[in-house]
Amino acid sequence: MNQNGEVLGDVVKAIRKSKHLSQEALAERIGVCKRTIIDIESNTGNPKFEVLYHLVRELNLPLYQVFYPEKEENLELKNVLLQEVSSCSEYEMRVILSVVKSLRNTLRSNEIK
Repeated sequence: MNQNGEVLGDVVKAIRKSKHLSQEALAERIGVCKRTIIDIESNTGNPKFEVLYHLVRELNLPLYQVFYPEKEENLELKNVLLQEVSSCSEYEMRVILSVVKSLRNTLRSNEIK
């Protein structure tokens, strides 16, 4: 099993437990059998795209952690930021993007001094 599969199983299990969902309840929510969840969590099964899609949506899986496990930086804050922005209108996103770019430039220029 590759590192990504191992990470996926670990992430699914941790988030499922943090949401107080049993394997059976998660399976019901995404329309698969309990065995599928068991296989994913034990890193013995590679889910089809349709199953992965529903897992991501149901558990709000942190995709960076799943697909880029080699990155050691804390991606939790990025995931929270993405969740916040995902509920914004297009206008709000444009304004937020402008503010973020300006703020980032200001912060970086202050680091140099």
